[in-house]
Amino acid sequence: MHRVRWILTLGWFLLIVSFFYDPITPMFTSPEAIGSPFRLDPSVYLNPDRCVKIREACMAEKPFPMSAIIWWAMIVPAGIFILLVFGHEFWRRICPLSFLSQIPRALGIQRKRLVVDPVTGQPRRELVVIGENSWLGRNHLYFQFGLFVLGLGLRILYVNSDRFFLGSFLIFTILCAILVGFLYAGKSWCQYFCPMAIVQSVYTGPRSLLGSENYKHAKAGVSQSMCRMVDPKTGEEQSACVACKSPCIDIDAEKTYWEELYKPGRRLVQYGYLGMVIAFYLYYFLYSGNWDYYFTGAWTHEEDQAAKALDIGFYIYGQEIAIPKAIAVFITYFVLVAITYTLGLIVEKLCRRLSWNGKPISAEQARHVAYTLFTITSFWTFFSYGARPSLNRLPYWPLLGFNALIVLVGSMWVYRTIRRTRAQYERESMANSLRMQLKRLVIDPSLLEGRTLDELNVDEVYTLVKVLPGFTKRSRQEAYTEILLESLNQKTVDISNCFERLQKLRQDLQLDAADHDAALDAIAARQPEALVPPQTPQSAGHVQDAVTIAKKISRS
Repeated sequence: MHRVRWILTLGWFLLIVSFFYDPITPMFTSPEAIGSPFRLDPSVYLNPDRCVKIREACMAEKPFPMSAIIWWAMIVPAGIFILLVFGHEFWRRICPLSFLSQIPRALGIQRKRLVVDPVTGQPRRELVVIGENSWLGRNHLYFQFGLFVLGLGLRILYVNSDRFFLGSFLIFTILCAILVGFLYAGKSWCQYFCPMAIVQSVYTGPRSLLGSENYKHAKAGVSQSMCRMVDPKTGEEQSACVACKSPCIDIDAEKTYWEELYKPGRRLVQYGYLGMVIAFYLYYFLYSGNWDYYFTGAWTHEEDQAAKALDIGFYIYGQEIAIPKAIAVFITYFVLVAITYTLGLIVEKLCRRLSWNGKPISAEQARHVAYTLFTITSFWTFFSYGARPSLNRLPYWPLLGFNALIVLVGSMWVYRTIRRTRAQYERESMANSLRMQLKRLVIDPSLLEGRTLDELNVDEVYTLVKVLPGFTKRSRQEAYTEILLESLNQKTVDISNCFERLQKLRQDLQLDAADHDAALDAIAARQPEALVPPQTPQSAGHVQDAVTIAKKISRS
């Protein structure tokens, strides 16, 4: 993967260079390039009745470099498709920007600060991470959405077709990613700054179509797309995680989805993103007065785009509205985001009226259903417009096949996502721990009907735990302690909510609150660091305080 990332990054650099100097691709857009799907047809762009118009004026077109249309109408749509089908973990492991943000870590030059060790009292230097309780830690979704809106505004005003601005913009973004990688440890650029992160959260949902489900398997040291390094002695991958964010989408995407369902800014991202998709493509029509301007891809090689920032912003059915383009763009964004956000709140309330297995669905599940509906609407809306300047040049049958593929993968994603619940995720993630406990026992093969424990589904594992004679109260207590410890280490739960989150598991194991308290005492004696946050001194007093608080919660 390291070599793959280098290849993709070098390819990206080559594309950026082509924004400044490209003597090759204009030959594919020349009217003489017979057979090229991108060639300009003189009978179209010289004919006043057939030319692409901005308002009433024909665009002056000539052979153009293809780098901009490759970027906007091929690479960017491919990224959206990857997110829904293969997931954030695949995207982040190949993303050149994520790769480049790790240059300071690879060179060992990341910023460190001097702190006093709370236990020894000695000064030491440590890497800097963004605190989850800092302003950015709490509000990064608002910040990233703001950058996303600003970026799409700049794209329409300056970056779409002006290759110098586009190349400069990408170089500036690369430098920002490297700077953040120097200032803060971990994947701080991806987690807190990169606008693409909110797009990832929208399209991945609880899980992508083909993404890994690591919580169903034995816990690996390095899961999904978490930070990793190669041990120079063994040559094996090992975790390089510095806990820059918890929960972390790079460690467990579905856990992050459910934990951040109510995070400040999450609804704005989910519902507002659909508004941004609609507004972005709609503005091409509102500005030019026709759809040819967008679907032909003429906007990717429009001359003097930057000089038109103060041009007439709206031209609707032959009527000019004298609002500068630089203002009209953001008016369009604001109106559509406000509409889709309001619509999202309404859909949530309507979902609360639904029933599931004869019972009204919870507020959490209603929000999940609404998120799912908005995600798939965004996906299908995006591919109704995104990539079309390239796709519309294909022959009929390949184009029809691509459309069918988009409908198919979207439908499959909705089918496996919309009925997903947080309880299912937690039950599945704990079933593997029960399997590990069951493997310690001698089990009558007839109970397994010729299968192994790994082949049993989740419900069968829980049933086996209940009926297995050898699974005594002591065995159930040990299993519960191991699962609680593993959940604390993986940050699936914390000391303040573990009693509530594991309630269903205790019922399945026929345990009570006293058994939960006993498990906490056992963990405190065995692995006390699991009970207190990383920044808290691992002293006996702090551990005992954590256990006492957790027991009070269980008794209340």
